[in-house]
Amino acid sequence: MKLPSNKKIIHLARSVFEIETEELKRVSSNLDDNFCEAIKLILECKGKVIVSGMGKSGLIGRKIAATLCSTGTLAIYMHPAEALHGDLGVVEDKDIIIILGKSGESDEIITMLPVLKKIGCRIISITGNVNSTLARYSHVVLNSYVEKEACSLNLAPTSSTTAALVIGDAISTVLSQLKDFKEEDYALFHPGGTLGKRLHLMVSDFIHPVEEIAVCDEDTKFREVLIKMSEKNLGAAMIVHNGVLKGIISDGDVKRILTRYKNVDELTAKQIMTANPKSIEYDTLAYDALKIMRSSGSFSVMPVLKGKKLAGLIKLHDLLKSGL
Repeated sequence: MKLPSNKKIIHLARSVFEIETEELKRVSSNLDDNFCEAIKLILECKGKVIVSGMGKSGLIGRKIAATLCSTGTLAIYMHPAEALHGDLGVVEDKDIIIILGKSGESDEIITMLPVLKKIGCRIISITGNVNSTLARYSHVVLNSYVEKEACSLNLAPTSSTTAALVIGDAISTVLSQLKDFKEEDYALFHPGGTLGKRLHLMVSDFIHPVEEIAVCDEDTKFREVLIKMSEKNLGAAMIVHNGVLKGIISDGDVKRILTRYKNVDELTAKQIMTANPKSIEYDTLAYDALKIMRSSGSFSVMPVLKGKKLAGLIKLHDLLKSGL
């Protein structure tokens, strides 16, 4: 087989984008009061939202359920085949079930519908066939009809699954805005993501407490400062009087001192420390601490205060390693 030219490959790929874009415009133009009714049903729902679909529609349904959950609407996915063998037990009359089906005539879906009707839950369908069995059983029908699949044979679900996915995204995002779902709410459901970390991790989550760090008073001799810094190995010594931070001596300071002074033995911490160093409060967001340390250029460690007392220190390395 002769390999095609890059030009032909790009042309074929762009045709997929063009077809699906045009079909999405068609589906968008079909949005009507049914979509509004679906949103209102979900807003008034006293139970959960269940999403279901067979085959490729089921894969799209899983994603819709996941997006609903992450944007503030309790949702689960239920496989139609598994539903017919016991999983229908999860459905309650106060629930809403969103069923996806291009034709609306899948055997598993059709078999499930009379049971759902008997249970009494509300049914929202996303289907390309508004005259289907699925549509007839539905309380609200969202029209996802497309004229052309992006597949060259016009067979493989491509435009139709994209249309269903975007309708699901529209439902999720409209609901989240109407519920006034905020960045902080999103972060709560995504604690492992960057946003979640930035909005939830505090300086206190990264602090090396006082007992772990080198702490000296102002009269401590330089050699003793070095010994304590070496023992604790956190990159700095905190100079403290009655628990109050007076200054800091960092590893960088030590190098400068050794270069500047010929006789360092009689130097005291007060003589060589950086007085009144920049510090951060214990209950500050870690991301804010990271921004301060980065903007300051040379900060690899920063003292942490709790009120007026020294609570410990944080290291730039620890913050960066966390993925903030």
